[in-house]
Amino acid sequence: MIIREAAPYDIEKIKAVVKAAFYREGKDAQFNEWEFAEKVTRDPGYLKPLCFVAVKKGKVVGYVLFSKAKIGSCDGLALGPIAVEPELQRSGIGKRLIETGIRRAKGLGYDWVALLGGDYYLKFGFEAAQPYGVILEENHPENAYVKINFLNENACKQEVSGQLRFCDAFYNEKGELL
Repeated sequence: MIIREAAPYDIEKIKAVVKAAFYREGKDAQFNEWEFAEKVTRDPGYLKPLCFVAVKKGKVVGYVLFSKAKIGSCDGLALGPIAVEPELQRSGIGKRLIETGIRRAKGLGYDWVALLGGDYYLKFGFEAAQPYGVILEENHPENAYVKINFLNENACKQEVSGQLRFCDAFYNEKGELL
């Protein structure tokens, strides 16, 4: 298996992997992760060098995206979505995708990566973001799931505080997080 930067010709394969990983009967047709995978490529927050696919025997079997984000006035990255073909989940592909993205983000000089997710991400250096004052918005029910990974020891953690803002593709026309 290889991990490589996603190319424009991968988009339909990426969407198929993301749909296989996320589709559930009754899933919202207006917003879903597989259409988002293409929508974000048209957003100014899309970073081609931080979008990766896992390829096994010539087939795209995994995908991860790191895109521009802000916390308060500090620029950084957001991780997600990440998807792996269901039959290959728990085989280390997602781990390799995340580690590749974090390594590249560090190399590009980013100070932090944030995400909305569970404790799975703790093993990659992520920690709860609330103690730093990082939230989605006041009283948001998912504030407890915001995680952050400081990639640079010299990053001024005190400055990284406030509302986490993903790139525009993550929001609907009313400005609500999808």
